[in-house]
Amino acid sequence: MVKSSGLKSRIRARMDATGEPYSVAARQVKAEMAAPVPTRDGPGRDDRFGGHEFEYEPRTDLFRCTECGVYEVAARDTDGPIKPCTGLAGYGGDTERVYLLLTETLAPTFCNLATMVRRTGIGRAPRFSWRNGKQLVESAPSVVAELVRQIGLFTVTVEGRQVPIVSAIEHLTAEAGRAVIAENYAAYVAEYGEPA
Repeated sequence: MVKSSGLKSRIRARMDATGEPYSVAARQVKAEMAAPVPTRDGPGRDDRFGGHEFEYEPRTDLFRCTECGVYEVAARDTDGPIKPCTGLAGYGGDTERVYLLLTETLAPTFCNLATMVRRTGIGRAPRFSWRNGKQLVESAPSVVAELVRQIGLFTVTVEGRQVPIVSAIEHLTAEAGRAVIAENYAAYVAEYGEPA
């Protein structure tokens, strides 16, 4: 659920972009937020935002994608869907996705694999990507080989010796990666309930 201040800024952004009166813009924004829009990847939780991870930016009073850096008002066509997220800058504008399923050799308390992957600039861990010692990582086809190479170099010092953080890397298609996320989400809901 979007906070009322977020709803108001989305309405203001639509009014600025389209020139519509407040009531018309409010109805449109609420309708867009209520109904997911199917994409080429099929219906899903984030489809109505085109894969973007929009977060409120107080200094501009707008929503900006944490992945590609575009503002929602710029990503949305006047009356159409949001343009797909191009992802991290290191993806080179590629909107296709592939996934890696990493098997961790150490307990998660030793290192934060998701943070290390994010620091490469060419991979990230989506929501609900970790379960039972396995971390799912998203990348773009054009840079995934380099990501695999960099992950292979990740080590941590344990009792004075360097230990690889990952013991296995499995390549997955976009569909298989989304299936893993769906399974992890279902397991999360079963254990903890719906996330807030």
